[in-house]
Amino acid sequence: MSSKNLSKIIVVLGPTAAGKTKLAVKLARKFNGEIVSADSRQVYCGIDIGTGKDLKEYKFIPHHLIDIINPNQKFNVAKYKKLALRAIKDILRRGKLPIIVGGTGLYISAIVDNYEIPKVKPDLKLRNKLMKMSLAEKIKLLKKSDSKSLEFVDTKNPRRLDRALEVCMAGYKFSELRQKSKPIFDCLQIGITPSKKILDECIDKRVDEMIKNGLVDETKKLIKKFSSNAVPLQTIGYKEIVDYLDNVDNIGNNVGAYCNTPLQQKQKIINLIKIHTHQFAKRQMTWFKRDKRIKWVKNYRKAEILLTQFLQK
Repeated sequence: MSSKNLSKIIVVLGPTAAGKTKLAVKLARKFNGEIVSADSRQVYCGIDIGTGKDLKEYKFIPHHLIDIINPNQKFNVAKYKKLALRAIKDILRRGKLPIIVGGTGLYISAIVDNYEIPKVKPDLKLRNKLMKMSLAEKIKLLKKSDSKSLEFVDTKNPRRLDRALEVCMAGYKFSELRQKSKPIFDCLQIGITPSKKILDECIDKRVDEMIKNGLVDETKKLIKKFSSNAVPLQTIGYKEIVDYLDNVDNIGNNVGAYCNTPLQQKQKIINLIKIHTHQFAKRQMTWFKRDKRIKWVKNYRKAEILLTQFLQK
């Protein structure tokens, strides 16, 4: 089917703290759009401060796929694709413009490239075994099972590694199951990328604001309600706070010697969150830079021009 016959959708993507939501909301106001989140953590209820949810914006522009499950519930890209397609089609049916916003590359690709998601059920026995393995051991096992998958699997993310290994242990190759199908939509992908210096400053500022806004207390409440093993609490921002609260002795290994006073411990954790977030932003850009269809912008005006031209085609 020609792209001219497909419904148009927009994607606003980029690394964490780049200003995706702000840009997308501004475009939504201008072009009568609604937001469909493509964030693997914002789907969880109560995971607010550490994911940068801009709750006040939800009152003005409808947002979809945010706060849809509890932190102790399972969620994956297959479920995301199903729910995202439902939301997008509903938005289109009401004559509005769907704007997918986020930094989870696999979620975005699942929609843009209409990925066929592996139909392999979770193997709890295998996952319990994988939980006891280090990242290095998992990477070595995946390299042996399906080396090609290492080109796109986030090797710093235990959940992504576990899923790839789960598929491989079921007798498939993860790299071969993630196949593109005929596109469902005519899609314009807009990437926002400030300079590295500005992005680093934005990340550091956001982390400081998260701590100031109560990330530690939010994490305490989530641990009490769902346990520290809940999936979203194993991600950047929350995992470091969980370790801080548990008083793990090696939490400062990456940023210097362990400090004994609570204040020094907390500062080490803040620095560690910043380091891990910088590393995560770099991995996000590595993923996105592989897609040459993305139109990169540095400001709203350029994005507005691209979107106007796209809608007029």
